[in-house]
Amino acid sequence: MVRVFNPIYDTVFKYLVEDERVAKILLGGILDKKIESVSMKSNDHIITTPDDLKLLRIDFAATIINDDGSKEVATIELQKAFEEEEVMRFRKYMGLQISSENNAVKFIKTKRKKKTFEILKPLPIYCIYILGHKLGEGYEKALIKTKIALIDQNGDEVKNNGKNDFLNAMLINIAIVQIPFLPLKPKVHIEKLLSIFDQRYKDKNQKIYIELNDNASYGEEYEVLINRLLKGTINDQLRGDLDFEEEMLRQIQRDRINLEDTQLELKEVKEELAESKSQLAESKSQLAESKSQLAESIKMLASFGISEKQIAERLKISIEKVKELTS
Repeated sequence: MVRVFNPIYDTVFKYLVEDERVAKILLGGILDKKIESVSMKSNDHIITTPDDLKLLRIDFAATIINDDGSKEVATIELQKAFEEEEVMRFRKYMGLQISSENNAVKFIKTKRKKKTFEILKPLPIYCIYILGHKLGEGYEKALIKTKIALIDQNGDEVKNNGKNDFLNAMLINIAIVQIPFLPLKPKVHIEKLLSIFDQRYKDKNQKIYIELNDNASYGEEYEVLINRLLKGTINDQLRGDLDFEEEMLRQIQRDRINLEDTQLELKEVKEELAESKSQLAESKSQLAESKSQLAESIKMLASFGISEKQIAERLKISIEKVKELTS
């Protein structure tokens, strides 16, 4: 076993895939694609949500070699998160990616009369989501990918050769990694690569560390990932950034606990208020009933010829009250 920084942390994960060879291995393994070249598209890799939660997202420009030997330039969008409610944020960001001109290439087109003009050709987009939570019943797999089928009016499948610009622009390939379903004994190649994220191996006392299998049978590509993580353990800048991230995560956890406590207290206050309102309504009902009974008594006494003054004295109420209830 080797003890390295835990790649589940954004700081470590970003350090991991900054290495082009590592990125080609990891992204290519998840997508089941041969990647010729890959590079990060920007230095801005953190999304800050309205509640100050920071989410890692990295966009890559990649050249992919298809099974037929052809090449395609594509965008690979990678996001990592641990909260189920973050799905809406994923969707919003996906929308931004689809509409962004940064995910298109410009070229000059010539029409009749030799007129030229510039048009945008959208790049294919591959989305990878690394989740620390489970999708739910029926999806108990470490890696789930979309396989988009084209269907004609008869319900028959139409073969997609992947070369149509319109379809490439409109169809999005998605790969979802569910860390909780990583197997204890990886069998296939991609399971071995993803085992570096298996949180069952994290240090119970120091969560920033994880102990990973250094079994040579996992293959050369797995060794590349391990060696990159080992190199990170002697990087002082990385350690400082990791400690800062860990403290931020603790603060977020404390804030969430405080928020949950506040919400619970607010719920209790609302319940008490509702109960008080119910008791008040019941008291008002009882008061109305008492007034009605008193009014009936006054009317009955008055029918016997008893004066308002005598009724007031007998019932121990004011004459004004007698007049009010009999009006």
